[in-house]
Amino acid sequence: MTGHDVLVCFGFEQDRIRRQPWHVARGIALGLRARGRRVTMLTDAAAPPAGEPFAVASVPRLFGRDEPTRATREALAELRPERIFVVVGIHEFLRPGRFRLGAPTFLVVAAQPFRLGDFLRIAPLDLWRERHLLGRALLGSLLPGAMLRRGFRASGASGLVFVSEAAKARFAELGIEASVTIHPQVEPPAAPPARVGTWIPTILYSGPPLALRGADLALQSFEYARAAGLTARLQLLLRPDDRPEATQRFLARVERSPWRASIEVVTGMLSADEMSRRLSAADVHLLPFRVTVSDAPLVVIEAGLTGRPVVVLDTAGVTEFARAFDGLVAASADALPDALRQACSRPRQAVAAQGWTRWEQAVAPLAELAPLGPERLGTVALIGIDGAGKSVLAQRLQARLADAGHRSTHVWSRFRNYLSKPLLALARLTGHNRKLVVGGVKVGVHDFENRYGRPFVFLQRIDLVLDAWLRVRPASARGLVVMDRCALDQLVDVAVDTGLDDELIDRLAPRLFALLPQPAKVVLVEREPLLIGRTRPDALMDPKLLRRRAVYRRLAARLGLPVLLNDGSIEAADQQLDRIVGLAPPSDALRAQG
Repeated sequence: MTGHDVLVCFGFEQDRIRRQPWHVARGIALGLRARGRRVTMLTDAAAPPAGEPFAVASVPRLFGRDEPTRATREALAELRPERIFVVVGIHEFLRPGRFRLGAPTFLVVAAQPFRLGDFLRIAPLDLWRERHLLGRALLGSLLPGAMLRRGFRASGASGLVFVSEAAKARFAELGIEASVTIHPQVEPPAAPPARVGTWIPTILYSGPPLALRGADLALQSFEYARAAGLTARLQLLLRPDDRPEATQRFLARVERSPWRASIEVVTGMLSADEMSRRLSAADVHLLPFRVTVSDAPLVVIEAGLTGRPVVVLDTAGVTEFARAFDGLVAASADALPDALRQACSRPRQAVAAQGWTRWEQAVAPLAELAPLGPERLGTVALIGIDGAGKSVLAQRLQARLADAGHRSTHVWSRFRNYLSKPLLALARLTGHNRKLVVGGVKVGVHDFENRYGRPFVFLQRIDLVLDAWLRVRPASARGLVVMDRCALDQLVDVAVDTGLDDELIDRLAPRLFALLPQPAKVVLVEREPLLIGRTRPDALMDPKLLRRRAVYRRLAARLGLPVLLNDGSIEAADQQLDRIVGLAPPSDALRAQG
């Protein structure tokens, strides 16, 4: 597999993955993995699902007030993803510091920006009763567009991912258009049962007994349609995942219905197979959402795939999915009974499942998303053995950055021995730090796989931190830092000299990476030794060349670093580097999505 993506999703619990937004988070992970990406789900769930085909990592808490927690930072430093996707709500745009995670970050928006008019559809008493579900959505509707735009810019996020065109359009109205849309995917429906005996159409409502979901509208519309002469049954599949009093209150209302004898009520969390069977058995699906708290309602897609008519209220984030399956969209609650009568006379239609049941296809726009552009990067560092071409590539990159209007500062970091110098002087006296002449070239050799190893590593750790604070950090104040040798190169030198690869590469390397101005893009530049010999024959005189190359590769694997093969023309290497740092123009597919 190539490339590593991390999805950061709150509350990814075993008992939630059939619901939004966790269903979409899981689907994105499955789709990216099917497309050859390595995927890790990072969550704060106490009981995440086991047996997933992708890795799941848990931390006690994902975010603090306005920043990632230390556990989240350490986990991401350990994972070193190429891209990060974070599931968010609208209110989290007020806390942009949460999304400075050290890698290109895309926000998967689990809701849409509501308008105050959306909440006027709900009676004041019901709005009060369901305030625990609608509070954040109501807050989001009050946020000025300028505040959301400012939060998005301050976050450093590379873009937004939506699961409904309605949400994308509303964000575009606010002036935020760096986005793509993917369609949620569901399991194919069960085969419909054969009809026996006298046929009476069954109208199905599925969902919690909430006003925001339109449970009362479903019951009321059925009663009005029956009173107007419609012969039908109503089946209520009530998911008891809200406060118990809401279910009890709605059941009492059902008992008072003049058509109670034609109403079947099923409470309890049905299995996926049983739910699919009941959806396929229904003749009409009545799903009159007033407001969608989490985009997008999966039940509308599941109902549409059965081929039976879907009746909905005209609601942002619902209408587009109903119309995709030729559903009936009522302009108001008063129009629902007539829509029901029309739906009951419609035959089952053939529906193509393509586009709604395969996450691998749905996430295609995500596979095309470009990495963070140079305007938001903190560091571009080229690492590798001497003669690989780092300096030339860095100089040419800086020239292209300048042509594109991006400021950059060059920093070269080699032999930054501050506290280590006395130890190196002592090792020179004992013969463990010496110069050799190989092929007429003077080469420095450190034989520290002895008692010098531990003291040297200790002092080098301090030296590398000092260099980061004294030279690299100040340079970042002037713009993007471009390095053709950084602390990670010196770490490889120390590992080669001491043999302490496990300690240095596995444990210290992520910490040194985090010291670079973030977000940082570190690239391993590789070149065949025979090609190096043509331009830098002195580089081939290193007696530890092969071991050094192996340690660099281990470092790249440990940190998930991109590898640039510099064996062809310099122009081809430039193109590779531009793609890695996001300087190259986006693909046609990405432009179309954006």
